[in-house]
Amino acid sequence: MQTIKKTSVPFFSLERQTKNINAQLKTAIANVVDSQQFVGGAFVENFEKKLASYLDVNHVISCNSGTDALWMALKALDIQKNDLVLTTPFSFIASSSEIANHGAHPVFIDIDKDSFNVSAHKMQLWLQANAIMKNGQAVHTKTGLPIVGMVAVDIFGQVADYDALTIIAKEWNLWIIADCAQSIGAELNGKKTGTFGTIAAFSFYPTKNLGAFGDAGCCTTNDPILAEKLLQIRNHGRKSHYDYLDLGINSRLDAIQAAVLTEKLAYLTQYNNSRRDIAAHYNQKLAGIPFIKLPKNTHGHHVYHQYAIQVVDNNGVSLRNELEKYLLDCGVPTRIFYPKSLPDISFLSLNPALKTETPCSTHLVDTVLALPVWPELEQNEIDHVIASIKSFAPIAVTQRDQTITQKTI
Repeated sequence: MQTIKKTSVPFFSLERQTKNINAQLKTAIANVVDSQQFVGGAFVENFEKKLASYLDVNHVISCNSGTDALWMALKALDIQKNDLVLTTPFSFIASSSEIANHGAHPVFIDIDKDSFNVSAHKMQLWLQANAIMKNGQAVHTKTGLPIVGMVAVDIFGQVADYDALTIIAKEWNLWIIADCAQSIGAELNGKKTGTFGTIAAFSFYPTKNLGAFGDAGCCTTNDPILAEKLLQIRNHGRKSHYDYLDLGINSRLDAIQAAVLTEKLAYLTQYNNSRRDIAAHYNQKLAGIPFIKLPKNTHGHHVYHQYAIQVVDNNGVSLRNELEKYLLDCGVPTRIFYPKSLPDISFLSLNPALKTETPCSTHLVDTVLALPVWPELEQNEIDHVIASIKSFAPIAVTQRDQTITQKTI
């Protein structure tokens, strides 16, 4: 067995990225301080304009976070109490919690086993078995509740199957919110995420592919009416200073975050290409290891916000926890995204009549493990991750054989 010398590899770090563009960032922040325009104004407008150009979308409405962006999108689409929204069981909680925060119900449709995104095929099967159309409205046959839309998540930077989802949406008269929190810069059929669906929502949390120095987010849409609604919602529901039209929230992007994001946007393609290069190297060097299932780029241009493998042997036995511990001993921290399937969170599944089976998601939470994949990783660090995993292989085979023996006995 190969002996691995412990070498510390950060799971994620902004230190190198910030150092590389430190001068630009300091100048940008100083310009905001000098302007004394900290909320709204030219810096925010400039970022929205540049991001709209980058994505090739008509409207960018910035806000305080990706979670707020989802809440605002649902509000703009006039979601009502007890509406049903189809969504994925495998995601960060915000893709479902914001549905629940409006008094509506997330209905969990299982994921595709290769992309980890919500399965369009399973969604269509669920609708055919559980819904009918009444006067142009999809209705859940068991509860009589309206089915109004879907929230699709581009998990780990892998684009959802928007071609198939759009066909379903048109057939069943549903809107689509595209949760692009992890996929900025990803593409499908030459179009970037943020241009699919009725409204898209982005997060610029510091760890994202395009990250601010704090919380930040935005909605994007090509619909001018929805854009106007989103502008009002993010600013207390008002059209002008004291002209209140509806209930809204205070979710404005501050100018310092906008300035930081504008500087980083110029490097986003470079950052994403680095992530893709690291993923390609992992794919090449980890191929053929029997207990590793590599992530697949099934749709479009993946940007690898996370590089998530599955750790499971040929008999279906998860070795994820063992590999996680072993890699940590080698100096390689990993992360589990996500340790719980969303239907298992009680306050997201309040109506038993809406319960669905999500075996692919359940299996994934037991086997998934994310490896370091941030853009500034150095080659020796990447090689150490790979060597550490390969050195675990003999241990994994021994554990598998012991498990098989115990089952036989």
